[in-house]
Amino acid sequence: MSRILGLGAVLVLGLALSACNQTSAGSAAGEIASALDPTGLSGLAKDAADAAQASSGSAGVDFSSMAPRLADIAAGNTSGPNYMAPVDRQIALTMARQSASMARSAGYAAIDAAMTGGMSLAGSGYSLAMQGAGNAMLAAQMASVRAQASADVAKAEAQEKAAQLVPDADRPSEAQAVLSIIDGSSGKSASWQNPATGASGKVTLKAMDKRMFGGLDCRSIQREWKSGATLRRGDMLACRSKGEWYLLS
Repeated sequence: MSRILGLGAVLVLGLALSACNQTSAGSAAGEIASALDPTGLSGLAKDAADAAQASSGSAGVDFSSMAPRLADIAAGNTSGPNYMAPVDRQIALTMARQSASMARSAGYAAIDAAMTGGMSLAGSGYSLAMQGAGNAMLAAQMASVRAQASADVAKAEAQEKAAQLVPDADRPSEAQAVLSIIDGSSGKSASWQNPATGASGKVTLKAMDKRMFGGLDCRSIQREWKSGATLRRGDMLACRSKGEWYLLS
């Protein structure tokens, strides 16, 4: 769960920058989820879906900017997506709009000056100067916000690395096992081994009710990881978007 919780600041920032005032229509589904899933995993998926829907403004949920694909992990890429990309896009869009607004103001000022023989230049010059100062202040604020968001993401990723149940070296083997059973029925399991590290594990699909996930196509998976005398257990949540499975916890 640390992945989504750690990205909360970035998602909220993206929503704030785009001035989205949308609200989720799935509150009833959320109440059902709370009753059916005391572990909280369904709430995690629902919150992620609500955030994705609000930030994209569409009914479809796209987890590609907030969660790694299981197929990528299985192929050996455990780095995950660029969580700052949505923030950078929104900042760039905001600054572009401000620049366009100032360009329009300058154009109008030139037209006024031509029509009045230069009489309006004094007032227009002051207005443009104030607008330029405001743009500079906004740029500084955006830079500060981005720096803080980047630091928060780096901190969350470091915390996740330190607390993750399966080390990165073993995650591809585990992801391959998950993909081999994820479309099966509850109770189906698969074991895996990593000769390179000597670790082994097992993944098992847990029983679920689709109402738990607000209509999303998700799977809850029990995990086991063993290395020497150390045995760790935990749960994984994976959801499908546009035909791809994404790891949400």
